[in-house]
Amino acid sequence: MSLCLVANWKLNGSKEFNHQWALEFLRNFNGNNFSILGIAPASLYIDHLKTILTDCDIEIGSQNIDLEETGARTGEISASMIKELGCAFSIIGHSERRMLFHETNQMICQKLIQADNNSVIPILCIGESAEENQSNNTFNVLEQQIIEALENANELSALIIAYEPVWAIGSGKTPKPEEINSVHEMIKDVVQSRFPKIGLESVLYGGSVNFKNASSLFEQKNVDGALIGGASLDGREFALIANVFNELRV
Repeated sequence: MSLCLVANWKLNGSKEFNHQWALEFLRNFNGNNFSILGIAPASLYIDHLKTILTDCDIEIGSQNIDLEETGARTGEISASMIKELGCAFSIIGHSERRMLFHETNQMICQKLIQADNNSVIPILCIGESAEENQSNNTFNVLEQQIIEALENANELSALIIAYEPVWAIGSGKTPKPEEINSVHEMIKDVVQSRFPKIGLESVLYGGSVNFKNASSLFEQKNVDGALIGGASLDGREFALIANVFNELRV
């Protein structure tokens, strides 16, 4: 089983935070399969977090990588660098990267290739805006994002896709579980039909996932797990979400 629950801590954390989070998580987690869990901390804390969690095999990853391997790119971090630190995955193309740092699907494609070249599993984020959703254009927008991101990266050995409606991230709002299931089914169909040489491992849902709505999401056939933002900053809540997943899926 691949990564199913991934915590995206964004621009949060400290050494003290890492220690406290681990204590709260381990105190409340009822399972024993840590390999389905991943955490993407701020890059400065990757090594520190791996040291703290060394005995429980939670996968550690990066929130982003650069589209180049080396070069005059001040402040950037390459796929080979995070691989050397022991990272198993990297989030790529999050909507915040697209909006704040103007990442295009073509740039995201190059990052996917860099991840694959370094045996780092890419988690490709896709999602539609509120306007696109309200105009019933979700499927078309997502299909275009998938095709443009994968057209020159069509032989990835492993790929996870995270569907994150832009309007749901941090808003407390989520689409109906049945709608999410339909979107995930479409994503799988597009990848498997258009890019048969890509090893699609799973499709995760992201966007205001929390303990209260986790059960309704994980009951859906095509929802393979979740990419969790705000709720993942609380070690106890992330553990409770993981417990729900284990009860329904493991």
